[in-house]
Amino acid sequence: MSLHRRFLSTLLLSAALPPRALASVRMRVGEVSEVTGEATAHFPDAAPRALAPASVLLRQDLITTGRAARLVGRLEGGIEFRLGERASLRVDALTSHGPRAGTVLRIFDGPVLLDRPPGGGHGTAPPIILNFPWGRIGVRGTRFFAGPLDGRHAVFVFRGLVAVESGGGAVLLREGEGAEIRGQGAPPGPVSRWTRARIDRALALVA
Repeated sequence: MSLHRRFLSTLLLSAALPPRALASVRMRVGEVSEVTGEATAHFPDAAPRALAPASVLLRQDLITTGRAARLVGRLEGGIEFRLGERASLRVDALTSHGPRAGTVLRIFDGPVLLDRPPGGGHGTAPPIILNFPWGRIGVRGTRFFAGPLDGRHAVFVFRGLVAVESGGGAVLLREGEGAEIRGQGAPPGPVSRWTRARIDRALALVA
């Protein structure tokens, strides 16, 4: 909540301005690196923006991809995200410097791969929180996949540590480990080592 309160004055000002002025008020949070297929940025009371390489991403943009589409974006602080088809993501908050540095992303649907090298100005990277309809993921410097896979929600860690919370349960995943969530409101399943074939299936959803 502290990250959201940090931007409260900006949100109130944005609500009072016409759509044309919103882009000058909303903070730039990154840009698009690659797009295959259809991808769009949505914001209430503003016309949808078709996304292409070098398109600017603003805080509170709802970024969506179409059928068979892929999108690669880079956020402030060195965070790279990859979206697969029919995915949707919103940057709720992003502060890359200072004592309250951190990022809050909301994933509404689809597969996502997040990658940020560990480290930072003082040797530790600011935390990242990802909120899904089916759970919550907390990370620092890491690379991981999350989203639908083989008919279930799944999380897999390529590098670093990931804490997965859902349905009143929690697991800690390390490099090479994954877990499933078998439905909204269900706790994470057992931690397991994934096979190469399953890892490749996950990567194919965002590559």
